[in-house]
Amino acid sequence: MIRLRSLPAGATLAVTAPAFPADVEKIDKGIRYLEGLGYRVRRGETLTAREGYLSGDDTLRAGELNAFFADEAVDGIICARGGWGTLRLLDKLDFELIARRPKMISGYSDITTLQLALLAKAGLPSFSGPMVAVEMADGIEDFTARHFWEQINNRKENYTLDLAALEVKTESGGRAEGPLIGGCLSLISHLLGTPYMPDVTGSIFFIEDVGEEPYKMDRYLAHLRQAGVFERINGLIIGQFLDCEDARRPEPTIHEVLYEYIRELTIPVIYDFPYGHGMRKVSMPIGAHAELDTYSGTLCFSNLFSD
Repeated sequence: MIRLRSLPAGATLAVTAPAFPADVEKIDKGIRYLEGLGYRVRRGETLTAREGYLSGDDTLRAGELNAFFADEAVDGIICARGGWGTLRLLDKLDFELIARRPKMISGYSDITTLQLALLAKAGLPSFSGPMVAVEMADGIEDFTARHFWEQINNRKENYTLDLAALEVKTESGGRAEGPLIGGCLSLISHLLGTPYMPDVTGSIFFIEDVGEEPYKMDRYLAHLRQAGVFERINGLIIGQFLDCEDARRPEPTIHEVLYEYIRELTIPVIYDFPYGHGMRKVSMPIGAHAELDTYSGTLCFSNLFSD
């Protein structure tokens, strides 16, 4: 597994917007938050660029990502926000360069597409975690900050979560281990069948989503099932599915749709895990080795950072 360079106070974090444009005031607030923690911040051109509903054209957004990975003065990258747009960039990224210059990138939502492609094509792990113009701009919750920065600054071999303390529920028990792979369900579905989707065989797989009606969730889950995803994974973590109801079609609910796909799984499955589009979340280290044990009530992630 590729190890990421450490990010002590004084390190340089680049901020980029590879998808939708972010609110300028929120960008400034998020950057002040990072500077208050002692980081130097490099602002990307995409923070002020506009091309229709995107933060600059594809060439600019992809070029900025390539440049930030190439720049030895940049120690890590945090995305401003998600939205839509990263799927358009994947064939423009220099994955060989990125593999030679590994560094942390954090984001979620549409950034799922980018992160899974980085893992598949460059072997680069990343964090499905807070973003500059979202959590960091809105007074990041202590829970969210703790479960992000504790992993960033962790120098132990592993980072262990107590599932009972997180009020996580178990659908089917057991022990499983494997690489942690996942993110926003709708984006995962769009990536299946492309060369940018990592192999999920033997993985601990995790999913969440927001603002998608139950029938759309049914579509994405059916895609995963028909693609053999549920047959190949070792464990499943179900995060938050927020605002995924439809007043016009009150039944089935999103929980009923999810249950239809997980009820016959014989692997360990946990749900109500605090991860997703909500402001209170655990950051998920995509590509890290994970161990899920419902008997001991723990979820363990390997440390991604070099000393």
